[in-house]
Amino acid sequence: MTYASAAADGKSRTAVLTQGGRKTTVAPRQKVTLGGGVYVVAQICTYRVVLTAPGKNLTEQEKDMAKWPSIDNGRWTLRWHVPDTGPDMSVVADNFAESPPSCSIGVASKGQYLASYRDLLVGDTVEIDDRRWQVASIDAGNMDVAIDSPDFAPGRVRLRELGGA
Repeated sequence: MTYASAAADGKSRTAVLTQGGRKTTVAPRQKVTLGGGVYVVAQICTYRVVLTAPGKNLTEQEKDMAKWPSIDNGRWTLRWHVPDTGPDMSVVADNFAESPPSCSIGVASKGQYLASYRDLLVGDTVEIDDRRWQVASIDAGNMDVAIDSPDFAPGRVRLRELGGA
Protein backbone atom coordinates (compact mmCIF):
# COMPACT_ATOMS: atom_id res chain seq x y z
CA MET A 1 0.00 0.00 0.00
CA THR A 2 1.40 3.38 -1.00
CA TYR A 3 0.50 6.86 0.21
CA ALA A 4 -0.64 8.97 -2.76
CA SER A 5 -2.09 12.20 -1.34
CA ALA A 6 -4.03 13.82 1.49
CA ALA A 7 -6.79 16.40 1.72
CA ALA A 8 -8.33 18.43 4.53
CA ASP A 9 -11.37 20.68 4.79
CA GLY A 10 -10.58 22.26 8.16
CA LYS A 11 -12.66 19.72 10.08
CA SER A 12 -11.46 16.35 8.82
CA ARG A 13 -8.60 14.84 6.88
CA THR A 14 -8.53 12.04 4.32
CA ALA A 15 -5.77 10.28 2.40
CA VAL A 16 -5.62 8.33 -0.82
CA LEU A 17 -3.76 5.02 -0.61
CA THR A 18 -2.93 2.91 -3.66
CA GLN A 19 -2.45 -0.84 -3.77
CA GLY A 20 -2.11 -2.83 -6.96
CA GLY A 21 -3.30 0.13 -9.05
CA ARG A 22 -6.46 0.53 -6.93
CA LYS A 23 -7.02 3.79 -5.06
CA THR A 24 -8.75 3.88 -1.69
CA THR A 25 -9.69 7.02 0.24
CA VAL A 26 -9.32 6.58 4.01
CA ALA A 27 -10.12 8.65 7.10
CA PRO A 28 -8.93 8.42 10.72
CA ARG A 29 -10.35 5.45 12.67
CA GLN A 30 -11.25 3.65 9.42
CA LYS A 31 -10.25 -0.01 9.01
CA VAL A 32 -8.10 -1.01 6.02
CA THR A 33 -6.83 -4.40 4.87
CA LEU A 34 -3.16 -4.78 4.02
CA GLY A 35 -1.47 -8.08 3.27
CA GLY A 36 -4.41 -9.98 4.73
CA GLY A 37 -4.27 -8.06 8.04
CA VAL A 38 -6.77 -5.49 9.24
CA TYR A 39 -5.41 -2.17 10.46
CA VAL A 40 -6.91 1.07 11.73
CA VAL A 41 -5.94 4.48 10.34
CA ALA A 42 -4.52 6.16 13.44
CA GLN A 43 -3.40 9.42 11.85
CA ILE A 44 -3.12 11.18 8.51
CA CYS A 45 -0.20 13.51 7.95
CA THR A 46 0.76 15.58 4.90
CA TYR A 47 3.22 12.90 3.80
CA ARG A 48 2.20 9.65 5.53
CA VAL A 49 -0.60 7.59 7.06
CA VAL A 50 -0.08 5.87 10.42
CA LEU A 51 -1.72 2.45 10.68
CA THR A 52 -2.14 0.47 13.90
CA ALA A 53 -3.06 -3.15 14.40
CA PRO A 54 -5.98 -3.33 16.87
CA GLY A 55 -6.20 -6.12 19.39
CA LYS A 56 -2.59 -7.28 19.09
CA ASN A 57 -0.88 -8.48 22.26
CA LEU A 58 1.85 -6.06 23.31
CA THR A 59 5.34 -7.32 24.02
CA GLU A 60 7.21 -5.86 26.98
CA GLN A 61 9.07 -3.47 24.66
CA GLU A 62 5.81 -2.30 23.10
CA LYS A 63 4.35 -1.75 26.57
CA ASP A 64 7.28 0.54 27.38
CA MET A 65 6.78 2.33 24.08
CA ALA A 66 3.08 2.74 24.87
CA LYS A 67 3.89 5.02 27.82
CA TRP A 68 3.20 8.54 26.71
CA PRO A 69 5.07 10.65 26.15
CA SER A 70 8.15 8.58 25.56
CA ILE A 71 10.85 10.41 27.49
CA ASP A 72 14.52 9.66 28.02
CA ASN A 73 16.09 11.07 31.19
CA GLY A 74 13.28 13.61 31.50
CA ARG A 75 13.61 14.74 27.86
CA TRP A 76 11.10 14.40 25.05
CA THR A 77 12.13 14.75 21.42
CA LEU A 78 9.65 15.87 18.76
CA ARG A 79 10.49 15.66 15.05
CA TRP A 80 9.20 17.95 12.32
CA HIS A 81 5.68 17.07 11.36
CA VAL A 82 5.71 13.61 13.01
CA PRO A 83 2.82 13.54 15.48
CA ASP A 84 3.55 12.07 18.89
CA THR A 85 0.19 10.63 19.82
CA GLY A 86 -0.87 9.54 23.29
CA PRO A 87 -4.11 8.06 24.58
CA ASP A 88 -5.97 11.38 24.58
CA MET A 89 -3.86 13.89 22.70
CA SER A 90 -1.44 14.45 19.86
CA VAL A 91 1.55 16.80 19.73
CA VAL A 92 3.34 17.96 16.57
CA ALA A 93 6.29 20.28 15.95
CA ASP A 94 6.57 22.41 12.82
CA ASN A 95 7.69 25.81 11.46
CA PHE A 96 11.38 25.25 12.21
CA ALA A 97 13.72 28.17 11.55
CA GLU A 98 17.50 28.47 11.87
CA SER A 99 18.24 32.02 12.95
CA PRO A 100 17.51 32.15 15.77
CA PRO A 101 16.63 28.46 16.22
CA SER A 102 12.85 28.34 16.69
CA CYS A 103 9.83 26.15 16.07
CA SER A 104 6.14 25.82 16.84
CA ILE A 105 4.30 23.06 18.71
CA GLY A 106 0.62 22.24 18.34
CA VAL A 107 -1.37 20.18 20.85
CA ALA A 108 -4.74 18.61 19.96
CA SER A 109 -7.22 16.23 21.54
CA LYS A 110 -10.07 14.47 19.77
CA GLY A 111 -9.81 16.81 16.79
CA GLN A 112 -9.80 20.01 18.87
CA TYR A 113 -6.74 22.22 19.28
CA LEU A 114 -5.79 22.63 22.93
CA ALA A 115 -2.71 24.79 22.51
CA SER A 116 -0.60 26.36 19.82
CA TYR A 117 2.87 27.48 20.87
CA ARG A 118 4.38 29.67 18.13
CA ASP A 119 7.95 30.89 17.63
CA LEU A 120 9.39 28.93 20.54
CA LEU A 121 13.00 29.58 21.49
CA VAL A 122 15.39 27.60 23.71
CA GLY A 123 14.39 28.29 27.33
CA ASP A 124 10.67 28.86 26.63
CA THR A 125 8.16 26.77 28.58
CA VAL A 126 5.02 24.97 27.41
CA GLU A 127 2.34 22.95 29.14
CA ILE A 128 1.33 19.63 27.59
CA ASP A 129 -0.88 17.03 29.27
CA ASP A 130 -0.87 18.98 32.56
CA ARG A 131 2.94 18.86 32.66
CA ARG A 132 5.39 21.74 32.22
CA TRP A 133 8.22 21.42 29.71
CA GLN A 134 11.12 23.70 28.85
CA VAL A 135 12.56 23.90 25.33
CA ALA A 136 16.03 22.43 25.84
CA SER A 137 17.28 22.52 22.25
CA ILE A 138 16.10 23.15 18.70
CA ASP A 139 17.75 21.71 15.59
CA ALA A 140 16.24 23.18 12.42
CA GLY A 141 17.56 20.23 10.40
CA ASN A 142 18.07 20.56 6.65
CA MET A 143 14.64 21.01 5.12
CA ASP A 144 15.59 23.30 2.22
CA VAL A 145 15.98 20.23 -0.02
CA ALA A 146 13.45 17.74 -1.39
CA ILE A 147 12.02 15.44 1.28
CA ASP A 148 13.31 12.39 -0.62
CA SER A 149 16.83 13.84 -0.89
CA PRO A 150 19.59 12.07 1.06
CA ASP A 151 20.51 15.52 2.42
CA PHE A 152 17.06 16.03 3.97
CA ALA A 153 17.05 16.10 7.78
CA PRO A 154 13.88 16.89 9.75
CA GLY A 155 13.90 19.57 12.42
CA ARG A 156 13.89 18.38 16.03
CA VAL A 157 13.01 19.99 19.31
CA ARG A 158 13.94 18.54 22.70
CA LEU A 159 11.78 19.34 25.68
CA ARG A 160 12.92 18.91 29.28
CA GLU A 161 10.30 18.10 31.87
CA LEU A 162 10.19 20.67 34.66
CA GLY A 163 9.56 19.39 38.15
CA GLY A 164 9.95 15.80 36.92
CA ALA A 165 12.77 13.39 36.24
